[in-house]
Amino acid sequence: MTASLCATGALACTLTGGMTGMPVRADDAVPETGCTTVMTWPVERPKVTSPFDEPEQRWLAGHRGVDLEAEAGTELTAPADGTVSFAGKVGGKSVVSLNHGNGMTSSFEPAATDLDVGASVLRGEPFARSDGKSDHCDDACVHWGVRRSKDDYLDPQRLVSKRRIALKPVE
Repeated sequence: MTASLCATGALACTLTGGMTGMPVRADDAVPETGCTTVMTWPVERPKVTSPFDEPEQRWLAGHRGVDLEAEAGTELTAPADGTVSFAGKVGGKSVVSLNHGNGMTSSFEPAATDLDVGASVLRGEPFARSDGKSDHCDDACVHWGVRRSKDDYLDPQRLVSKRRIALKPVE
């Protein structure tokens, strides 16, 4: 016999690989399955145009995030509670970053916001729009990157996937 359950709180993060160390709030449960996600998609009806490609070594080339189909002006919503930690230019590119706590940061490019650095945002709340200068994907996408520390990038698709924890008997 196998028992299956979904967990909330820090236990869910620990048992699902501890991907973020961020607690999952009890009200994030998905009613039909009872499972939770660590983050939500920052765009409505997400379509990944370029997936995460983790480099073998941190200094090698790779794609440290996902590109989501988004034309200029597309509303971006916070994938998790946080604060605006940066809004401006990086290498001539328009970037907005959200600090989610516990070392977790989401960055969006091209993106622009009317919010001030330090403004709080709640999961699912609009905080920016796909807009501004970027050479990334010709005004057809927004790049969403998530990092846990300076060089520890995570696959955003894994953070929006429902997690089910299965308990199996020990023989």
